[in-house]
This record gives sequence, structure tokens and C-alpha cells, in this order.
Amino acid sequence: YYITAKGGISKTSNTGTTSFNDTVGTLFTLQNEDLGTGSAFGFSVGKYLTNSFRLELEAIKRTGYEYDARVATPVRFNSVTEEAKMQTEALFINGFYDFQPFTMSNTAITPYLGGGVGISRNKMGTTEIDVNGIPSGLTYDGDTINQFAYKLSAGTLVSLTEHLSLDVNYQYVNLGAFKGGTEVYNNGAFAGNIQRGINGGDIKTQELMVGLQYKF
Repeated sequence: YYITAKGGISKTSNTGTTSFNDTVGTLFTLQNEDLGTGSAFGFSVGKYLTNSFRLELEAIKRTGYEYDARVATPVRFNSVTEEAKMQTEALFINGFYDFQPFTMSNTAITPYLGGGVGISRNKMGTTEIDVNGIPSGLTYDGDTINQFAYKLSAGTLVSLTEHLSLDVNYQYVNLGAFKGGTEVYNNGAFAGNIQRGINGGDIKTQELMVGLQYKF
């Protein structure tokens, strides 16, 4: 058995086109954009089933993402943008194949490939509506949804002691869709509901993770 504490940098890819329907049903589309760069921190517990193959249960929280999209068609010649903070929590079952280790400067190095499937809980915070770069006072409430998620990874275990290894890996992670709420507020006062909240986008990331694996 082994445990791993890990953390790293998470760089998002384009979400795809997002959209929402206002109070009278008019459809507004927002340009493709990424969610910026965030951080990822987590923990995993695993077991070597053979000398080369291992399974693990992994929990990771990702924060620091920011939704900042511009309405594709100008509204009455104004530039309208929508901004919201986002985060996600995910639980994965991962499988890894460890290749034959090699030695460099008396240090054992083990390359590996792997992947995983799981469930993510994606939270979109309150969306602020800006007009020509100035807050309009209008906000939409946030929403949280559960999504199927998957990942692909490649990495290296660098032996530090008999039981402790440095785990360095790159991974591509698709955490599924995100969604905004429908309640509208004007300067903090409830002002009604839009017909459909922001939707249509996916959270896709490329990550560089570093961890410490302790093998029992």
C-alpha cells in the first residue's frame, strides 16, 4: 500500500461557447475562453496489485479559476462581460502501469503511464455583469453540479529512500461541464429570474503535479 500527498499548477483550455437566456428568453452567446491558471491540491491512497500495476483512490480540490467571458454580440453598442470565480472538487479511481525502473546517479527512476475516471463537483460562483468594464450592479447567483470526469497522465517516480519517492507527473483532466444559476440581483436586491443560466462550457485542464509517495 502507499499514500501520496500532491499539489501543482492547473492550466485550463478553452471552455467552448457558453450561453444563457435572459428574462424574456433571448439567447446570448459568449465567446470561447479559458478559465486561467489555478492550483490543485490533493491526496491519494493506493495499492500495488503487481510489481508493475497499481490502483489508487484520489481526491483533489482545484481553485483559482475565473470565468471571464464577453458577450459575442454587442448589446446596444456596449461591451458586456460576465465574471465569476470557479472551483472544483473531484474523486478519481486511477490505474497506473509502472515501467521497468532504471538507475541514474544511484537513484532508482520509474516512468509510468496511467489514467482515471471519477466524479467532479463543479461550482460556479456569483456572476458579475460588467458593461464597458464597469460593474452594472446586476449579478446572477451561482450553481454547483456533479459531472463525470476522466484523466490521462504520464510521470516518473524518483526514489528518495526505501519507502519514500518523489512523484512528478503531467496530466490532462476533463472535469465536465459547469453551470450558472438563474436568480438575478440588482445591487443586492432580488430582481427576478433569467430563463436559463450560463451553460455549455467544460472545464478541461493540463496540470503539472508534484507529490510525495510513501510506500508501506
